[in-house]
Amino acid sequence: MNPEKDFLAALDLGSTRTRVLVAEVCEADEDASPLRFVGFGEAESRGWRKGAVADLDAVAGSVRKAVEQAEAQMGAAVESALVGIGGPHIQGISSRAALPLAIRPREITRDDVRRVMEFARSFPLPDDREILHMVPQEFALDSQSGVRDPIGMQAHSLAVQVHLVTGSVAVSQSVVSAVNRAGILVETVVAEAFAVGETVLTPEEQELGALVAVLGGGSTELAAYYQGGLRMSCGIPVGGDHFTNDLAIGLHTPPSEAEAIKTMFGSVYAAGSHDGVQIEVPGLANRPSRMVPRQELLGILKARAQEVLGLAVEELRHADLNPHLGAGVVFAGGGSRLHGLCDLAELAFSSPARIGLPSDALAQEELPPNSLHLPATLDGPEYTTVVALLHYGLRLRQHRLGRLRIPSKGWKGILGRKAREGVR
Repeated sequence: MNPEKDFLAALDLGSTRTRVLVAEVCEADEDASPLRFVGFGEAESRGWRKGAVADLDAVAGSVRKAVEQAEAQMGAAVESALVGIGGPHIQGISSRAALPLAIRPREITRDDVRRVMEFARSFPLPDDREILHMVPQEFALDSQSGVRDPIGMQAHSLAVQVHLVTGSVAVSQSVVSAVNRAGILVETVVAEAFAVGETVLTPEEQELGALVAVLGGGSTELAAYYQGGLRMSCGIPVGGDHFTNDLAIGLHTPPSEAEAIKTMFGSVYAAGSHDGVQIEVPGLANRPSRMVPRQELLGILKARAQEVLGLAVEELRHADLNPHLGAGVVFAGGGSRLHGLCDLAELAFSSPARIGLPSDALAQEELPPNSLHLPATLDGPEYTTVVALLHYGLRLRQHRLGRLRIPSKGWKGILGRKAREGVR
């Protein structure tokens, strides 16, 4: 990259589309974003199967195409990037650790917090798993639980409850290898739903309880927050491609035509608007097109949407979070464009639902609208993940440089910023 400018790049490796977003890191200004958009690239994803890398060279080729588009806009080379990762292999685990301090109560220091966090991180994992993120949920001082920032308080002992976001070592290494083959150095690997949750949720939403659902092509990633902290993270092996395949089979039409039909006419919540409406569906091979009631399209898509939402409800139930969605559900990813998804989700979760957009990132940082100078064409839910990765990368970089300016969500404060950003 241009040595005179500080660039930050985020790479979203979806099984359908590969996207890269590059911004220049600017000097701190309370009235402007520390990031300024300089380039974006997007290419069709190749080399993926069931949400995992199946062909390193094909994935690398998609990365190169997307990066070349961004480089043409920014007039410089992209050398490194923060890379998002998702899929069914993402799994969250809770861990607790305690640290005796002294016979007499003494003041808790930052070093004490660092030590107890390291103890919590030593949770035994299988050889094929790795920790992507470690997020503190609460601290306990002697018999007092629910402490959010223990530094400066007095106690005999210190304990911490953390959430560990783990992933498959093999999947991560395959992703890193593919990106490296494209000539890009991987700065760090980030769980996508976690990055989105940290970017688009308000502190109030994290406190009341909110579920982030990123609907990608091959899978759906989930991250649930409650009482200001991350409480659940996982991946569901169902995504937008499954909706498309259902239509292709059910309507007897090529997958490309099914995708177009889903985009133009797809809906999962009728509310009486589909009665009597018919759509033209191209036939397979040389078979002629035929007219199909839109209600049939609705039935196919709704069944798949109910499956995804049902799986998410089950994950919340397993995490004992089902009744704790006071702020509702926030969707991101291209799959969230399905008409009526929020309406159906409100019925499934008995909570409000909304779409998380890239512009929400600036709103949560209390910055002027579009101070990132992001093109209006990129303010859609399919671009939320790559924008969230970019903002997460900035927080991580500023923490490493010791000059974190972007406010941390919820209760974490200085302690939470350092604790949660210090894993990778």
